[in-house]
Amino acid sequence: MRRGVIDSPPEIRVSERREKMERCFDREGDENYKMAGPGFRKFINSGPSLDWITKQGCEACQRHGPIQQVPSVPMNPVVKPWPFRGWAMDLIGKIYPASSQQHCFIIVATDYFTKWVEAKPVKSTTSQEIITFIEEQIIQRFGIPESITTDRGSSFISGDMLNMAEAFKFKLLQSTPYYAQANGQAESSNKVIINIIRKMLEKNPKQWHEKLSETLWAYRTSKREATGMTPYALTYGHDAILPMEIAVQSLRIAHQHELVGEDYNQAMLLELEGLDASRIDTLNKLLAGKQAVSRAYNKRVKNKSFEEGEIVWKAVLPLGTHIAGYGKWSPTWEGPFIINQVLGLGAYRLQDRDGEVHAAPINGKWLKKFYPTMWDSQAVQTDPGIERQQLETVV
Repeated sequence: MRRGVIDSPPEIRVSERREKMERCFDREGDENYKMAGPGFRKFINSGPSLDWITKQGCEACQRHGPIQQVPSVPMNPVVKPWPFRGWAMDLIGKIYPASSQQHCFIIVATDYFTKWVEAKPVKSTTSQEIITFIEEQIIQRFGIPESITTDRGSSFISGDMLNMAEAFKFKLLQSTPYYAQANGQAESSNKVIINIIRKMLEKNPKQWHEKLSETLWAYRTSKREATGMTPYALTYGHDAILPMEIAVQSLRIAHQHELVGEDYNQAMLLELEGLDASRIDTLNKLLAGKQAVSRAYNKRVKNKSFEEGEIVWKAVLPLGTHIAGYGKWSPTWEGPFIINQVLGLGAYRLQDRDGEVHAAPINGKWLKKFYPTMWDSQAVQTDPGIERQQLETVV
């Protein structure tokens, strides 16, 4: 017994605290909260902290809380040590206006090492279109890759795509939904291609499909900051001869007809020998660049991890989605859900509290820990049987 306070039985204390909490968090307006202030402070002095109640123990506060905008896990950079072993693939679109040939999308694939880009305008994004693109633009030109990384669009995760990956024995890797950073190479290439096309379409925007080949030529013959070389040079061993070089008579154009017979063969052999050295230098630059980016990125990381069976909230995605009937007052979090499986690299698989497992994984950035309400916690402390009953309900 505390001085000046007569202790009540545990079940009465929990009931009284719950009643006071409900009065203090009355939704009718701020005036009710101010009027309940003194009683609320007394109640807090004999119970949990104000910070715990307002930030964690209040379910409404959790449901409407802010979303963490900093990364939750360290960066996992992807570096392929040789050309055309790994590709990042994505879709641009739906594009408006559509081209004069009714193309609405662009399939884009980027090689991780050389930064070589392949792209094709398409009218639809069926899995058959994706399969045809992989066969014609990647496999038949550069051979079978080790891996292809995509997002979880329906065209990329279809049964036909999985069958193709199994048939050609390459890995089909997918990023988690609403987490574009996981396929950063594809997103980066998309931005560059869109910017180049935009600059070329001043008079007739419906002819963008005709400018795509010129866009790819410009991209492939421009030096990339990450490698210090052009994708063309890393692929073929020398830079492409550009129209400007013909007009101004560059040094190699001026001397190209002077090389005959043995001299020409010797120059080509020296160029091929230098290709391996250039690729090794490029690999070192890629590794150094990735390490620098990772260090800067990881400084912002606020580690957040969960275990199987843990109860969590999930952000309402895409961000800013309004729930019917609530409009601007829609919550930012939904749930709670249960961690069904830890997939690694910050990805998780959830299940509903009734046991239904979610098909798509979710990145840990969009999850946060669920805290039981204050009176639930107090009741558990006074009656352990309640915790067993809650666990049985969750399971």
